[in-house]
Amino acid sequence: MTALRLLVGLLIVLLVSYLIYQVWLHPLASYPGPFVAKLTDLYSVVHAIRGDRHEDLYRLHQCYGGIVRIGPQRLSVLDAKALESIYGFQANVQKSQWYRTFYGTSIFNTIDRRVHSRKRRVMSQAFSNQALRGMEPHILSAIQVWCAVLGDQHPDKPVRVASSDPGAWSRPKDMVHWSSCVIFDALGEICFGKTFNTSLSDANHFFFPLMALNVRITNICGQMPILRRLGVDKYLRSGTVADRKRQIDFSQQLLRTRLAAEPTERRDIIYYLRQARDPETKQGYSETELMSEVVMLLGAGNDTTNAALTATFYFLAHHPTILARLSAEIRAVFAAADAIVAGPQLAQLAYLRACIEESMRLCPPVPADLPREVLPGGLQVGTWHFPAGTVIGVPTYALHHSQEHFDRPFMYDPSRWLLYGSEGTRDGEGVSAEVLSRQRQAFVPFSLGPRGCIGRSVAMLELEVSIARVLWLYDLRLAPGTERLGVGPEGEYKIEDNFIIGKEGPVLQFRTRQT
Repeated sequence: MTALRLLVGLLIVLLVSYLIYQVWLHPLASYPGPFVAKLTDLYSVVHAIRGDRHEDLYRLHQCYGGIVRIGPQRLSVLDAKALESIYGFQANVQKSQWYRTFYGTSIFNTIDRRVHSRKRRVMSQAFSNQALRGMEPHILSAIQVWCAVLGDQHPDKPVRVASSDPGAWSRPKDMVHWSSCVIFDALGEICFGKTFNTSLSDANHFFFPLMALNVRITNICGQMPILRRLGVDKYLRSGTVADRKRQIDFSQQLLRTRLAAEPTERRDIIYYLRQARDPETKQGYSETELMSEVVMLLGAGNDTTNAALTATFYFLAHHPTILARLSAEIRAVFAAADAIVAGPQLAQLAYLRACIEESMRLCPPVPADLPREVLPGGLQVGTWHFPAGTVIGVPTYALHHSQEHFDRPFMYDPSRWLLYGSEGTRDGEGVSAEVLSRQRQAFVPFSLGPRGCIGRSVAMLELEVSIARVLWLYDLRLAPGTERLGVGPEGEYKIEDNFIIGKEGPVLQFRTRQT
């Protein structure tokens, strides 16, 4: 009994000592934040399970100010000036242990900076402008099929314009699903040399919920990496083991088939990665590295781009005036849907890019923070100095909704991205160069620096061409009875933060354009 009392007493002393240290003596003790968060990362785990970390970080900064302590060793910094210090090329940081919860080692989750630099030097050759031009025909092929299917038409037949039946609306299309289809099929084309055919067949649809679940589990366990060592990820993934194996086997078989193929003139990511060599080490990618990279591209590339595509359709469908203007501008520039490709004509559609960027501002594909661990020597961010071991990040959703950088931050207003008096703007439309610069400094849907999204050019091509072709071909509307689906506070698109955003709706109908 005495031994038990001693043990209990010791535990109480240790607990009280830990509490006193974390709250009053820890190097981060001076930074405000929720009391529980100062003691345990379970605070972030709970919000990751709820899928509301982006909203919670926004609320915390509204309550506590520019720097908030969100974990025992973790800070959130809401300041556009901190972006370069934390994520830039000279930042004395590395990716945090959060990234170890991902399976495999790719350019996305590599923590060692030297290994990442080698990977990026090789990968950058597969995403150069020349490589993008070579991949464009394969991306367009997937988009062409998708556009036809949206209107319930056969992809081998041209979409009719000015249908004789003005009420001929398509079957309702849930754009969460259908946006995944076009991006996933395009990724199949440029990663493995063949489409996944999800626009026409449901055979590979099992990928979609599985990828969403994998990201959600990774986000939960990443907030407190010990959870994976305790097997929490396996528990959360129970019931999907067979589909996970099917996904891995399917991807490996596709890659091996593509690698074994006779050399052709086809230009896709595999072609460029096989040709690429690190300018410094002269090393290329092994087959294992290729598998890690293409699996990463299938997950990150699909989830982030389809999130932006779905969000853009949501905002256009809920803002008919903006939709009508954008449709008219696209139809005035291009004589046919097939003419919508990368080039000067697409580049001149400033309003199209403004609509996409405004959608990504309100619904950034990765809405919370991208955590970085401060290395020995510490990190200077403005007037603040953070010691080694501090995990730090800038919350994207909160930054994109900051009144310091954006007027009426919750309003969907594409004209905020147009320079006043520039070509294509209407009378009184647009913002000054100073305001536009201020907004650009706080706009980071693809992150920045050496760890910024390497595939942003491919993503923007997919987004611009997909949206432009759909609006050239079709009128669209919210399917009757679904008008409130996905509608959040202040009319925003209601999203969940699963690292990549989770979402529902909009459900749209399409009909061949009447003008």
